[in-house]
Amino acid sequence: MTLDSTNPARQIAVAIVDDETLVRVSLRRLCNAFGLSATAYGSGREFLDSLESDQPQPDCLLLDIQMPEMTGLELQRHLTSRGVRVPTIVVTADDAPEARARCMAAGAVDYLRKPIGADELLAAIERAVCDANRRQSLTPPRGEVETR
Repeated sequence: MTLDSTNPARQIAVAIVDDETLVRVSLRRLCNAFGLSATAYGSGREFLDSLESDQPQPDCLLLDIQMPEMTGLELQRHLTSRGVRVPTIVVTADDAPEARARCMAAGAVDYLRKPIGADELLAAIERAVCDANRRQSLTPPRGEVETR
């Protein structure tokens, strides 16, 4: 599946960060079944290390919140402090309104409660990537801001 209107042949890349192996594998397989390119990471640190490598930044991040070492919320804050902007969909078993509010305030674009249906997940990814593409197309490149 391609959701990029500027390059319809480019496959959408999704990063999955979850400490539970079964969840990671299931989400990766589901994304692949939708025609998305999915890479799974077992921790926030592993994902951050991938950003330091030659791998391109993903178009969307599926992020668990309750993880050891570095929580999903801590990862979100770390990305923001580094200026990394990737549409983030929180995927969690935590249904507490305050957890949702914290994640959304930290920049998440959606908050999905496990277990997640395939259609619900695909719709959230489509919204996240399309909204990010729309915002990017409305933002002029640096140094090209029109003044009147």
